[in-house]
Amino acid sequence: MTTQQPGAEQCPPSVCHSSDLLLGFVNTAPWGGNPETMNGAEDLSAWLARAGLLDAEADVTGADAAAARELRDAFIMIFRAHSGCADGQDALPAAERYIQRIAQRYPLVSQLSAEGCRLVPAQDGVLGGFGALFAAAADLAARGGWARLKMCKDPSCHRGFFDKTRNSSGLYCSTACSTRMAARAYRSRSKKSA
Repeated sequence: MTTQQPGAEQCPPSVCHSSDLLLGFVNTAPWGGNPETMNGAEDLSAWLARAGLLDAEADVTGADAAAARELRDAFIMIFRAHSGCADGQDALPAAERYIQRIAQRYPLVSQLSAEGCRLVPAQDGVLGGFGALFAAAADLAARGGWARLKMCKDPSCHRGFFDKTRNSSGLYCSTACSTRMAARAYRSRSKKSA
């Protein structure tokens, strides 16, 4: 007889709307030589509109953009911890405290229908957009997929990705990053043995 982890049967086999939303958010970070894409109010407004979380005419401020960067950085640290990165583990308690504290600003409510129940933001505008990120996290956690959101361990990449491996052991966002890191490890071993 085999036992299953709670929620394992609900774990999404691949990316879904919730994971797409959260990964799209964390991948606005300036990793791997890419520029910061959340510099100010216009950038945040454009990202929220593209994600379907905000009307184009809604008011967005520079303070909102700063709050978005802080929230993004906390999600990144949690995803780095999911990947087993040392800095992610070290920063995890502070990131979790921040997430717990900040989540109170973006309350969620249950939306019941014949199809089921889901959490949705209780507010509109930018606050509702941030709330939608927390709703996506709750959705993934309920499905057993939260720990599958990770950051690539390739130091030249660091993109967020959804770990599609059967045993959730993926470390890299793509085969290119995996191959690059394997080649680096091989060269390092070769130098040590020479």
